[in-house]
Order: sequence, then structure tokens, then C-alpha cells
Amino acid sequence: MKREESRKLIVKGIFITLAMLAMQIPAALVNVAVSGREDLSKEVADEVAASWGGVQTVSVPGFMVPYVEKHVDDYSGETVTQEKRVSAVPAAADVSGEVSVEMLHRGIYDIPAWKADLTFRGEISLDDRAVSYARREGCGYLAFGISHRQGIDGKISLEIDGREYAIEPFQNELRARIPAESLKPDGTMEYVMRMTLKGTESINFIPDAESYSLTLSSDYPSPSFTGAFLPSDREISDTGFEASWSVSDVNLYSLGDGSSMFGVDFFVPVSMYRQTDRALKYSFLVILLIFMGIFMTERFCGKNVNLVQYIVTGLALCLFYLLLLAFTEYMPFALAYSSASLLTICALGAYFRAILKSRAGYWFAAAVAVLYAFIYLLLTIESGSLLIGTLALFLVLCVVMYFTRNLNKDED
Repeated sequence: MKREESRKLIVKGIFITLAMLAMQIPAALVNVAVSGREDLSKEVADEVAASWGGVQTVSVPGFMVPYVEKHVDDYSGETVTQEKRVSAVPAAADVSGEVSVEMLHRGIYDIPAWKADLTFRGEISLDDRAVSYARREGCGYLAFGISHRQGIDGKISLEIDGREYAIEPFQNELRARIPAESLKPDGTMEYVMRMTLKGTESINFIPDAESYSLTLSSDYPSPSFTGAFLPSDREISDTGFEASWSVSDVNLYSLGDGSSMFGVDFFVPVSMYRQTDRALKYSFLVILLIFMGIFMTERFCGKNVNLVQYIVTGLALCLFYLLLLAFTEYMPFALAYSSASLLTICALGAYFRAILKSRAGYWFAAAVAVLYAFIYLLLTIESGSLLIGTLALFLVLCVVMYFTRNLNKDED
């Protein structure tokens, strides 16, 4: 190879490298589009949550007596009024629930919405201080919290020691008034509360009891258990799951200042936008390998590929991800990926058949198909994707090294 040809080869290699780097601009724009569509889907989910009920957090009913305390401030001499309360958490609380999950459709978006039939059973032992304050104030309250009250479906049923009580909202909690004369002499009370609660995405519980147990069953096959405690027993199948938790005050003490909340997420296993974003992370690798393949084909087939044709090819490779994003909003990811790949492969195959004017264009399209199949493999095996991807790149480098070993033999 003459020195002049070597210089042209180096210059073209530099321009191809710059074109490859420039392709990251349209790839970044596609990434912006992915983020925008994902934000829009979250806005739709928030709209549904505002009417159906959002992510719900439910606490255990506990006994409390609010009272007002007055004292004289040492500095100002003025009388200061403070609102305080005496509280008692259940010695034992047992929660059970059956959760049904359905997909609410809003436009092209699916939002997982659930409805739970919950039953709370608890036993509270009041100390002398709580009883005396309740008798002094004339009543006490059984109070609990629900994060989104619009998710309460129907009436909440509450029985304490066999008597029914009405639940009323007060500030940031729900509570039932218990007259002091209804309290037992020994200060013990047993309650049973039933409710139907609706929400989206997840349901969480706060185990405010000395001994707390929770059992949930659902028809949802892909739960994600989250929070401070994982279920001690679980059984997951294609028809749903059943899980149980057991938490004691010893467990809560070990958390320190951390949150004791735990629960279940009902979510689509891998969202379409997350999958598209993961595929987009391989865009630089795809463009690099395709450009390298074009350069090698150009050198060994004796055909010249113009720099503009490199850029057009790069734009087609970037457009693949936009096609993938559009298709995933209407079909499963595997079908969307196959459709976008097929369109891109056919377009590039016909393009390079016209450029190379030989069957090498079809072989080039086959190589692109293999590359897209390999990228899909990396997307489906998250844990081993780094190892497999690195080994594949090393193999590609070895092939390039083999075919470029004799480039300078004829150089002057």
C-alpha cells in the first residue's frame, strides 16, 4: 500500500470516528424522548391515583386519650397551653387481607390498581395512667392512619368488645370515640375492624404493636416485597401469591430511628420505558460495531462507502430506538424489538445492496441481524450481561486484528 493511500485511509478513519461520535447526539435526543414519555406515563398514573387512591400506607389502630395541659412559662409568665395525648399500642395485632389487582387503562397506559379486603384484630391493655386520663376526659379514642382516604371503599366496620363504633375523620387520622364508661375495669379491649381499601402500585403497613402479624393473598403473580421486613413465608405462582409477616417489638427496636414500614409493590415487572432505556445504553456499541463492519467490508471488497453514507447508516441505527419506543407503547417488548429490528435490517440491507452492488449487502444485513439478536440477549440476562458483552467485544477485536494484520505489508 502506498503512503498516499495510507494517509487517505487514516484521514477517513478519523472522519468515521468523528461521525460515530456525532451519532451520540441523535441517540441523546431519543433518550430525551424516552424520559419524556416515561414522565407522561407517571403523570397519568398520578391522575388515576388521585381518584382511585395512590400508594397506601395503613397503621395499626391504637388507643389514645388527648388532653390539654396548661402551665406558666418561666420567662414570660404567661399561661401556655399544650395539646398532649396518652397512648397505648396493641399488645397483639393480626392483619389479614385479600388483594385483587387489575390494570386500569388510560389511553395507551396501563396502571396497576388494587382493591384489598382487610381485617384487623387487636388486643390492647391499658395501664392505669391511660385509664385514669380516659375517665378524667370522659372518653378515649381508637385511632389509626390511612395515607389516602379517597381509597376507602364503603364503610369501615369496627367492633370493640362486641359493640359497634363509628369511625370519623379527624385531622390526619381516623378514629372512633370510646366513652370512658365503656372501658373494662381491667383496662383491656379487643377490637375487630374490617375495611375495603383501594390504591395503586403498592400497599404498605406500619407494625405499631408489640406483636404484629400480617397475611396477604392476591391474584397478582409478580409481587415485589419491600420495606423494613420481608415475609417470613411466601408462596408465589402464576395464579398469585400468599405471604405472611411476623414482627415483634424486638424487631422494631433493632431498627433504631429507621422506618418500620413494609409491604408489597404491584408493578409491571420491567416497564417498557426501562427496557427501551436499557437498549439505548448499547447504542454506542451498536454504532461502533456497524461502522467497523462497514469499514472492513469497504477495505476487503474494494468498494468505497462515502462518509455521508456512514452518517445515513448511523441515523438509521438511532432511529431504531425511536421505533422501539413507539412500538413498545402498543405491543410487548419482545414483539416491539423484533419489529423495529426487522425494519432497520431490511432498510440497511437494501441500502448496502445498492451501495456495494453485490451480495455483500445481504451478508451485511445478516450481520446486523446477529448484532441485534446479541443485544436482545444482553437485555434478557441482566446478571451476566457484562461478562458476555465483554467476551463478545474481545472476540470482535481479535477478528479485526486478524483481518488487519497485513495492511502495511505493501507499504513503501
